[in-house]
Amino acid sequence: MFDHLTETMLKSYYIAENTVGRFCADKRPLFFAYANIFLLPQEEAERIFALSQAREVAAIQSEREYHQYLRMKQYLSMNGRPHEGDPETDGIIDLKGTAFTAALNLHLLYDAKDVRSVACENLTLAAENGTVLALNALGVLQTEGIVFHKDGAEGLKKILCAAEWNSEEGLFAALYYDPENREKYLECLHSCLIRNGHAEVFEKVREKYGSYGKGRHREYRLLEKAFRQGIIKRDVYNKSYARLVYSGILGERDKEALLLTPNKDLFAEASSLPLKLGRGKAEFHADALDGVRPDRPEEHDHVLCALGNTDLRTLAGYRPLCFVSDSEYMLGYYAALLENCFEASHVERIDVSDLVDYDFEPTKNNIFVRSCDEDAFNIYLLTFRGEIANRAFDMAKNFLQSSKRGKYRLNHPGVALDLSSVLPVCFCDRENAKNLKPYCDMIRIAELTAREKRLFTERIVREKGSVYGVKELTVQEGLSEALSAYGIDEIDRAVDAAVRAHRTEKLLLTESLVRPYIGSIGTKKKAFGFGGSIHDEF
Repeated sequence: MFDHLTETMLKSYYIAENTVGRFCADKRPLFFAYANIFLLPQEEAERIFALSQAREVAAIQSEREYHQYLRMKQYLSMNGRPHEGDPETDGIIDLKGTAFTAALNLHLLYDAKDVRSVACENLTLAAENGTVLALNALGVLQTEGIVFHKDGAEGLKKILCAAEWNSEEGLFAALYYDPENREKYLECLHSCLIRNGHAEVFEKVREKYGSYGKGRHREYRLLEKAFRQGIIKRDVYNKSYARLVYSGILGERDKEALLLTPNKDLFAEASSLPLKLGRGKAEFHADALDGVRPDRPEEHDHVLCALGNTDLRTLAGYRPLCFVSDSEYMLGYYAALLENCFEASHVERIDVSDLVDYDFEPTKNNIFVRSCDEDAFNIYLLTFRGEIANRAFDMAKNFLQSSKRGKYRLNHPGVALDLSSVLPVCFCDRENAKNLKPYCDMIRIAELTAREKRLFTERIVREKGSVYGVKELTVQEGLSEALSAYGIDEIDRAVDAAVRAHRTEKLLLTESLVRPYIGSIGTKKKAFGFGGSIHDEF
């Protein structure tokens, strides 16, 4: 009667029309949304729409009325009186009745007298519970702004869930509404149409959307295997299984073993891993470095160049950036600068000297696994200062290497994770730099000038006032000059101690208040600031 595309389009249209589309005064926008999704030519779509509005079709408003229609046909046949209806009109009525039955079986239909708000709530709840037909219908309705508030982003999310569950209807909608990712949908749809015996339909798809990647889509194959074995249901989307199947950090063999395992505890353990992790380039705000040592543009450029290459972090031989200084304060200062540069990313600070054996257990509690945020670009700021246990140093050093980060093996569950998309940045003292140099591009933080020392002292005072809630913190004239004989770490500790000990809402910070907290009067320590080069020796 109708070809496969037209039948699929009409079934999808009637699922939406039977559930909430009946609240549309004009059915045309809804019908033609589906006609566009399923590639119906305009002239053919107009013809079929006219048929769908016929009196006989419009009279079928419930599954009960559809069954009455079937009984009427049967009665006429039993009495030797052929049904005189138009074959195409009868075909549309059958498709509409099939949609009623499918919707009713999935609890998408309740009372035909439901008000609009109740019908919309029923469809939304079904979609939230993973009903694939509901996800498809609600996704299109939201994207088009029919019955529901127009929300393309939310609508596409639901459509993609259905597409990721090997739904043919979802894949057609994804091709139409998400052009940036068409190649993967084309490959998956090709497999879907072949499986359902409709290879000829794909020629129309190819004519509309172009070529597709070769080979059977691996995620499609895994899901079909799980459907056949009854592990998951084809008509109910399961977010946990979808996360695992479409994970970018698990290999195909590990995915299949976890997907098909009868051990639900093992699957649950795997599902709690950060299974996504983007591999693109982080949003980097270079203006966060504006005004940082403007008189040292060469070193500034080294940082910008290194951080501009974050998209190369997954490649073998990638060398993370490493800042080197014996000053704890200056290392912390540049770590804070990087956090500002990557403000939209997930930045995790990890002090390697604090790590113990528990942190390296090959489970989801491993420090490098549990620190991931799967919905963000991940940056680990690794600090190497002082004496570090051999195992901690070796494990952290291994993580700096893309090849080892890309095959980060866990014992429970027994999988290898690809964590190469995590960007490590190191901060170390000069002693540890000797051991890190083969794996990193080093930037030595050079000594502060006298002017920089005064600026940093003023900054430290502001920081401490903010930390300790001193509303009015003023500084005695000449204090910065008086402290310039000492290292920046010692100044930081002394100012911190003085503000904490004399904390009031209004505080005048004088040399006499700070001096008792200076450790070694008259001992000048080197102070460090931004400078040096990736070629410096240590």
